Amino acid sequence: MADFENIPKDMLQEITKFLSIPDYIRFGAVCSHWLEVIKEGYYSPHKQLPWLIFFDIESPRVFNPLDEKVYRIELPELHQRHCAGSSHGWFITIDLNLNINLLNLFSKNQVKLPQLPFDASDVWPRLYYECFWSKWPEERRDQLIYKAVLSADPCKNSDYTVMAIYCCNFKLAFWRAGDITWTVIDSDFVLQDIIWFNDAFYVVGSKINSHDDSILQSMKKYLVNFMGDLLLVYRSIAPAEVYEGYYNESSSDEDEADDYPNQGNDNGALKYYQCGVDTMEFLRTDGFMLFKLDQKENKFVELKNINGHVLFLGSNHAVFTPTTTLAEKMEDNFIYFSDDYECANHMYGYRDSGVYNMRDKSITFPLNNIFHQVKQPTFIDINPDTFRFV
Repeated sequence: MADFENIPKDMLQEITKFLSIPDYIRFGAVCSHWLEVIKEGYYSPHKQLPWLIFFDIESPRVFNPLDEKVYRIELPELHQRHCAGSSHGWFITIDLNLNINLLNLFSKNQVKLPQLPFDASDVWPRLYYECFWSKWPEERRDQLIYKAVLSADPCKNSDYTVMAIYCCNFKLAFWRAGDITWTVIDSDFVLQDIIWFNDAFYVVGSKINSHDDSILQSMKKYLVNFMGDLLLVYRSIAPAEVYEGYYNESSSDEDEADDYPNQGNDNGALKYYQCGVDTMEFLRTDGFMLFKLDQKENKFVELKNINGHVLFLGSNHAVFTPTTTLAEKMEDNFIYFSDDYECANHMYGYRDSGVYNMRDKSITFPLNNIFHQVKQPTFIDINPDTFRFV
């Protein structure tokens, strides 16, 4: 019988450097001696891919893109709280009283932030405020912050700043560590993304009441740091012609057609379905376009590939990962994206999380048929040098 308890600690420490985080956690379950080794910290020379945190009816779960497996996790710290995205390995969470915390996934450390300032006039449109925001605490909690990012990992740098887009994408505010209140920045834009780049925050959005009806203007926008270059990523999201399990455009069943009347335009470009008093539009991602900022010419040029890398987009602080630094082989030129589109209907869950292949422009949705996702999913970056088993 193997004598696991007497394997030298320094030998076990060397072994852990070559384990993925799921295997690292299993490693600690072998015996008390091995558990003591991993409690000392996880130091791996290999980059870890971000995980997709999503929520089914029972509990939070994580999807690991490297092994394409789903793991159940215990996160009581998220009970009754909305997760408004992640940055540098920290969740931004909000409770029903609109209290905001930063939560580290692994250490479980939390940082309490002040409440964001707003009043009724900040919530647009007015009908949305009167029918939903003012009446439902869950709606206020889930819709208060659209996106928030950190300038640095609080575990590594105590001098950090949080920047947030909130109140229906119209307001911008930042909080420096140690401040008593948020500082609000006036904006004439509908804001969509923030990034900390070259020691400053950058934001992207669309001008309010803009008459620019170009295709790019209508797409969802992200800002990404790609090896020191600033990228502007456009995500095309269109009405879904086929929504699995709820509507099939090819169906000839007249009764079914009566139940889901098409209220779109004559050419069928827009698909709407009536349910009680609510009109719902089902949307799905159908492509991406990437542009790199040429800082000398001060213009964006299209980027056709991300050779040697994969990109993770959504409500998280966007992350590029080089595939050459991974412990296991993985194909490059893929964009992993989560469902973060605020204009989509989510009555039947968050179903627009998938993988985009930049080579052949194909898209797959690996999680749609596994779990019913009842809350907004988000990717979270895994920092091996700050991982602790608790």
